[in-house]
Amino acid sequence: MQPSPNPPQSQFPQAAENPFASTEAQAELKKRELIQAYNTIGSSFYSIAVFSLINSIVNYFQGGIYFPVGLGITQLIDALSSLFQQEAPQAGTIFLAVNAGLNLVILLLVALFGFFIKKQIKWLIPVGIVLYLLDGLLVLMFRDYLGAGFHGYFLYRIWLSWQTIRSLAKTTVAPSVIEPL
Repeated sequence: MQPSPNPPQSQFPQAAENPFASTEAQAELKKRELIQAYNTIGSSFYSIAVFSLINSIVNYFQGGIYFPVGLGITQLIDALSSLFQQEAPQAGTIFLAVNAGLNLVILLLVALFGFFIKKQIKWLIPVGIVLYLLDGLLVLMFRDYLGAGFHGYFLYRIWLSWQTIRSLAKTTVAPSVIEPL
C-alpha cells in the first residue's frame, strides 16, 4: 500500500520547527495548538448536546424540523415516547417524564464529554468518537442520510483534532541541555 500523496491537513497551523526559535517559544506554540485542539473537540461535543436538546424541544412541540447534528438516540427516545403516549394516553405524563429524564441523562453525558475533553482528558476522545459513530450508525439504520452525513462530518473534524493532539504529544520539546550564561 502506497502512502497518500496528500495526507489529511490539520485544521491547526503546525508548529514550525524554527532552529533559531527558543525551546520555550516552540514549547509555548505547541502548547497553544494542543489547547486549541482539545477546545475544538470539546466544543463539538457541546454542539451535539445543544442541537440534541433543541431537537427534543422541537419534537415535544410537534415541530416539523430537526438538526441532523443532534443525537439519533434522543430522537429514537422521543419517537418511542410519542408512540407510547398515543397508545396509552392515560400514562402520557409518565412517558413524558421518562423521555425527559433519559434525554437529560444522555445530553448531560455528552456535555460532560465536552467539558472533560476541554480539561484535556485524552482517553475520552476515542470513547466519544466510538459512541458518536454508533449513534451515526443508528441514524443510518433509519435511513436518515442527511443526519448520517453530518455525523460523518463531525467525526471527521473530531478525528483531525485528535490527530493533532496525538502528533503534538509525540513531539514534545525537551528542555534545552545548554544553560544560558
